[in-house]
Amino acid sequence: MPRNYIRNLTLGLCLALFQCCAPVLVQPPSPPLGTRKIAHIVSTIKEQERLVHTFVSSGRLMVEKNGSESESNILIVGTRAPFRIKIEVTHPWGRPLLHFLINETGLRILSFAEKRLYHGHLGSSDLSSFFPGNLEPNQIWAIVRGYPILRKYSRAVSLRGNQITLVNGKAETVQVIDLYTENNLPCLISFPDQGIRVSFSGLENENHIQYARRIRLDDPKDKTTVELKLKTMVFNDAIPKSVLELEMPPDFKMIPLQPLP
Repeated sequence: MPRNYIRNLTLGLCLALFQCCAPVLVQPPSPPLGTRKIAHIVSTIKEQERLVHTFVSSGRLMVEKNGSESESNILIVGTRAPFRIKIEVTHPWGRPLLHFLINETGLRILSFAEKRLYHGHLGSSDLSSFFPGNLEPNQIWAIVRGYPILRKYSRAVSLRGNQITLVNGKAETVQVIDLYTENNLPCLISFPDQGIRVSFSGLENENHIQYARRIRLDDPKDKTTVELKLKTMVFNDAIPKSVLELEMPPDFKMIPLQPLP
């Protein structure tokens, strides 16, 4: 066997052994955010809430529950004052499936397949088939508007890098905000008391209004995932009052939603 071949083989084995034994460089975790940084990020989120008075959006809605998946078209109209959200869910071929009209406490749902108009409150126990996680009005607004809203809190702290935790007067965590490293914009919102998470991706900036084109809600307890992919979004246009109405067709039956015990 040629001497040069043996020398090169030996050198290659030595290099491979050296590389295998070389220490692996581990990136240290980012330090918690400072007080000024926390205040700036929190202020930015609050300002984004103030910037949007109305919106109209359309896109696709994907729902996965207990292993079953469905996909549909969705049209959403929202106004902040008065608080109104109307959601129209239609089959990909255009047939209407569900219409929702939500205010601060009241809720009306037209189910075209059942020919029923459900009415009640967001805290109703019969809503699990329509809304996961027993969502609050501001949480629904944040999801359909494509940007988080802060819950009521006493202090904002940072326990780890790229993350802000909101706590109440009892030192209980009410909301956790994970941030994108490159721009400090929110990417994931967690609600420990409800066990749900909402992620925001595909971020856009339209006239200083930040919003996500892809919003995903995960409810592990209910084994439900809801994903909203926005195609169009228009902010702060005038919304005719008639758009935010929900009329019951004459052959539908009205069904009250049962309140939580």
